Amino acid sequence: MEAILKDDFLENIKDLPDWVELYKLNHWSPSQLNSMDCMWGYKYLYLTQEQRRQLPINSKMFTGVCLGDMAQLIFGNYLWQHKIGKGLVKLEIPSQRKIFDKILEKFNTYEPADEADKAQHEVARLGLAISFQTLKNGIKEIGLTSPIECERCVSLFLDGCVLPTIGRIDLEDETNIVEIKTKHRKKNKANKYGTSSYSLPKLNEGYMGWDEHISQVAFYYFACNEKKKPHLFVMNEKDYKIFTPENCEDLKPENLRKRLNKLTLTAKRRERVLANHAGKNTWHQDLHANFGHYFWKNMGEHKEIAMKLWGLN
Repeated sequence: MEAILKDDFLENIKDLPDWVELYKLNHWSPSQLNSMDCMWGYKYLYLTQEQRRQLPINSKMFTGVCLGDMAQLIFGNYLWQHKIGKGLVKLEIPSQRKIFDKILEKFNTYEPADEADKAQHEVARLGLAISFQTLKNGIKEIGLTSPIECERCVSLFLDGCVLPTIGRIDLEDETNIVEIKTKHRKKNKANKYGTSSYSLPKLNEGYMGWDEHISQVAFYYFACNEKKKPHLFVMNEKDYKIFTPENCEDLKPENLRKRLNKLTLTAKRRERVLANHAGKNTWHQDLHANFGHYFWKNMGEHKEIAMKLWGLN
């Protein structure tokens, strides 16, 4: 079965401002709006789309992608994908056998960036079978009902913003949306013999990245017209937590609205920056720089280039 959804997010804008074409930026996303100013500016105003696709990733990120693929193959009935000339296409996911073997094959294609990343990847490999079972048990507990769609693209015009915000929902059925987040073993400090162990991160509310994850769920909730129950599913190798409005204050509608308002303020402020600089490369003058943040840790030469833009190197 195949269905097609037209990419018409910009058709509702009568008069696109010049900066849309000048900066090649025609939408927002939750990940953009959750990003630091300097990281966002470097990625979306300095780099081209092709250059962004070449940005380095790490083993933790790749493991998260593999676990997301697991969820789709185990539970999904349909997957939304972009096809050239057709736009967003809804494809049926065929019944799968040997899902773990398929994911392990993909997992093994990863090429670590350095020795530390290689060690992290090996640790994840050893725990992948356990993660597979943890994921199955957790998503099953949510109780999604067929048909379950994966990666459906949704859009929302934030109040007072020119550009639409778009995003893709991990899993959803007729009445529920699920955002999946994976947490990975963290390397501990070396002991007196110079060796290190890896520990599992806690999954309690307020973990590193919590605010950004809640904001993503808020966007999906309102993009679905407040008609679907939001779930934030967070897992590590051996455990999982399912956060819903029933057990998490941050996921109650009134608090999700506050998160959406925060995303809106960021989008409006950045649109003013884009309009003020009208395609010139002076945009960084109005964006705060924080190159000590851990988000820059694995960016290699990109951090040095970005620091030069801000005149900090």
